[in-house]
Amino acid sequence: MNYIDFRSTLSTSWVLFYKDVLVFRSQYFGSVINSLCWLTAVLIPLMFFLPKMGIQDDFCMFFLPGAVISWGFFDIIPNATILVADITGDQSIQYDLILPVPQWVIFLKIALTNAYRSISVSLLMLPVGATVIYYGKGFVLSQISLPKTALILLIGNIFFGFFGLWAASFMNNVGEVRKVWMRILLPLWWIGGFNNSWEVAYKASPAFARWMLCNPIIYVLEGMRAAVLGQTGYLPYWKCVVMLSMFSAVFGLWAIHRLKRRLDCL
Repeated sequence: MNYIDFRSTLSTSWVLFYKDVLVFRSQYFGSVINSLCWLTAVLIPLMFFLPKMGIQDDFCMFFLPGAVISWGFFDIIPNATILVADITGDQSIQYDLILPVPQWVIFLKIALTNAYRSISVSLLMLPVGATVIYYGKGFVLSQISLPKTALILLIGNIFFGFFGLWAASFMNNVGEVRKVWMRILLPLWWIGGFNNSWEVAYKASPAFARWMLCNPIIYVLEGMRAAVLGQTGYLPYWKCVVMLSMFSAVFGLWAIHRLKRRLDCL
């Protein structure tokens, strides 16, 4: 690809991405309200009710970073469903695929657009959640690193963008969304460190904890906790960054190959 072709591809990609950003603006306020309603609802029992059942009083602090970064995970199924509905229905994606850009660029744009949507909401969840915890329990995020938090939010949501493409590639129709969610996505998330740190899992079962390292979700959650709560007790932050970058590349290439084959782009 020469310089002129590269510049044309970059310009077209930006226009397509910006178009999706403008469309999302009308949905942004509703998405923020949804996320904050959910976050506040789950924090209240953690702060006031579950400690009465023996859970540590500061467990809400442990929960907050995982909940914030998990918003991108929750967006996987809606985004994958929309893509599959289009592929099996109107196929408006074909209009993008005939543009004078490499076809992989279109799938890359979809992943990055989905990442933008989730990270733009997640950025507001952390300060709101921290405020709720402060006024409810008096805890403060004294060890948070803002640069590390911003970086892991970016890389984590980019991973979710590619992971969503990968999930969509395994859905033959919209009716299979339940299968992908229940058989693949939910198990990976639920036993991927959402309720506990990797260190706790290792103390309980070293063999199972080693298998957890094959699950990309553990690096999303542990990296976010290390950035917000401090490094002690969690997987090394930079290891999480590197592993997520690798997983993003693997699932992105895999998803693009499957979708190109499905849409006769090969």
